[in-house]
Amino acid sequence: MGRNDKKAAAERERAEWQLGIDWARWLMAGNSPQVLTMYGLVLEPGEVAYVNTPLQYARLYGGSGRYTHSGGLFVGKPGLVLGLMAANAAVNASRKAAAKRDMQLMWRDLQEVPTIATNYRLLCHLPRSGWMSFYYSAVQEFYPDPANWMITFGFQNAEPLRLAGLATPTLSVLTSWCVLGSDRWQGEPGIAPLIEAATGRQLPPGVVQGEIGPGEPRRLGNLEP
Repeated sequence: MGRNDKKAAAERERAEWQLGIDWARWLMAGNSPQVLTMYGLVLEPGEVAYVNTPLQYARLYGGSGRYTHSGGLFVGKPGLVLGLMAANAAVNASRKAAAKRDMQLMWRDLQEVPTIATNYRLLCHLPRSGWMSFYYSAVQEFYPDPANWMITFGFQNAEPLRLAGLATPTLSVLTSWCVLGSDRWQGEPGIAPLIEAATGRQLPPGVVQGEIGPGEPRRLGNLEP
C-alpha cells in the first residue's frame, strides 16, 4: 500500500470513528436514529431500518469431523500388497487427522456481505442463503469492539456472529442502544471510548498524530476469535 493509500485509509478510519462519536452524542441527547427508506426488502410490522452497509461476516463453529475411510481388497505379491496397505493406512490417518482439526472451533464463512441494522435485528445477505436475521432479543453475549473494528454476538440457539469493518463504531453504538436498551447502553464498556469522546472527557484510544491504533481484541466468553 502506497503512502497516499495509507493516508486515505487513515482519513477514512478517522471519519468513521467520528461518525460513531456523532451517533453516540445524538442518542445520548435522547434522540432516536433517523430512519432509512428501504425498497425491495420487506420488514416486519413496526420495524424500521437505521443502517445499511457492507461488513465482513464470520461465524464461530466446528466442523462435523466426518471423513471418508479408504479401503479395498489388495491382490498381488506380498511386498506389493503390504505397500498398498501401508499407503492406504497413511491416507486414512491423514484424513482422520484433518477431520479432527476441522472439529475445532474457528471463525468460518468469512465474506463481505450487505448488512442492515433495524430496531429489531441485524440482517446479513449471504450469496447462498439470502437474508439471514439475527434478532437482538436472542442475544446472550455482546462484545462491541470498535477500537478493533469488530463486534461479536452470542445467541441462544445459533453460532456466534462476528461483524467487522469501517462502520463498526456506528454499529457498536447503535446495537448497544438496541440490545441493552436506552437506559443501559451508555454503560457498555466496549463503546466507552466513543462515549467519552462524545462527552468531551477523553480522546479516542490510540489517537497519535492523527491515527487510530488498534487495542487488544475482546473475546466471546472464553472462546478465542
